[in-house]
Amino acid sequence: MTTISPTRVSMYDFLYQDTIPMLSLLADAAQLSLPQARLAMDASLQAIISALLSYHQHHQGQAVSKKLFGRSAVKELRQYNSMNFATINATLYHRHDAADAIFHDSARVIKACDHIATKIDVPTQKIQILLTALCVIVLRELAILTEYSQLDSDEINKWFALQPQFLAAARFTAEQTPAVTTTLPDNENGNDNGSAALAASVENNAENVAEHKPLNAEPPLITPPPFDPYWYELTSYQPKKQEPVQDMQMATGNYLKAIGRSPDNLPQGRHNDTLVFAEMRAITLPHQRWLLQLAKISDIYLSRNRLRVNSEPANPPKPPLVSLGLIGGNSDNTPTTISEKPIEYEATTPLWKNPVILIIILVIGVLGALATLKYQTQRSDGVILATEEVLEQDAINEREQQDVAIVRVDEDEPDSEAAVKDH
Repeated sequence: MTTISPTRVSMYDFLYQDTIPMLSLLADAAQLSLPQARLAMDASLQAIISALLSYHQHHQGQAVSKKLFGRSAVKELRQYNSMNFATINATLYHRHDAADAIFHDSARVIKACDHIATKIDVPTQKIQILLTALCVIVLRELAILTEYSQLDSDEINKWFALQPQFLAAARFTAEQTPAVTTTLPDNENGNDNGSAALAASVENNAENVAEHKPLNAEPPLITPPPFDPYWYELTSYQPKKQEPVQDMQMATGNYLKAIGRSPDNLPQGRHNDTLVFAEMRAITLPHQRWLLQLAKISDIYLSRNRLRVNSEPANPPKPPLVSLGLIGGNSDNTPTTISEKPIEYEATTPLWKNPVILIIILVIGVLGALATLKYQTQRSDGVILATEEVLEQDAINEREQQDVAIVRVDEDEPDSEAAVKDH
């Protein structure tokens, strides 16, 4: 089996890793140093993710798809396939409208910028430039990911419902691998020392990522900083408590069984390429085909490093494709619910037992019988009328013949009387 990290379906993890190449561009646009821009980007992403979850909680997936992902600004920005000064200028042009749409009003945007600016000790106006520009980038990237994965409104609802567990504190405490994590320094401890240490940390992490990432290799897993629950309060988002409801190993076994690849008939050796989610503490995901496809497309998209600073390519990149065999696409029995227990599918109902088919046949039969009865009735009535007309016409002809005979008798009588007088 081929495993993939559950964080590939996390919006926070995806956007954090996806926007790393934009650090220099956003720092230049907001006139911030690289360490300040890194801190501002981390906090801004958390604020934007929380605002998106709040927007979805109030308007649901169809509104997110049409009113956020389908905005004209997002469509215009998607015409660019690389990040450069032309792209960032288009982003800055639409930044206010996008930010107001995500946060519902400009007051929340200013409040979020004030909070970040206070932590980093920079002017609020600079943070506002970075945060609002990042809003347009986030909408663009999520819109592309949604379109490539062919998610409908119902799947978008399920996708958003899975996000709070990736932001929970339990997820970050369970992480044991080294990560590119940054923390906001307190103003009381001195900003100069914190900025210097942070600059060294960012440079070392960037070098490590570059060294361990061969060309065309799978993107490394980079853990973002722990999520600040303050953003839930600012955006009025109320996360639902989600407790683990399944064992990942049991879910994997049930998924393989549902797609026809149970351990009994699972291919062996190099041909065993079935994609499943890797086990991860504090994270529970349903093994569903659309979610696995989303994770794989996210992985491919991140490997392309689309947001790196570069000139516009001559040919636009093609959408990533996922083999149906990789996600069990050759089987019709795909789990659509969380695999708490083995999935049992009902047998297909024969057509002759389908009540809808029976009702349709009954209605057609009744209408046909009524039509036949009406036709026979009209036909018999027509024969009777024709017979009556014929009899009436015969009676009229017979009366006319009798009248003619009487007239002839009357005409012959004067001639006979004259002959008698002559004699």
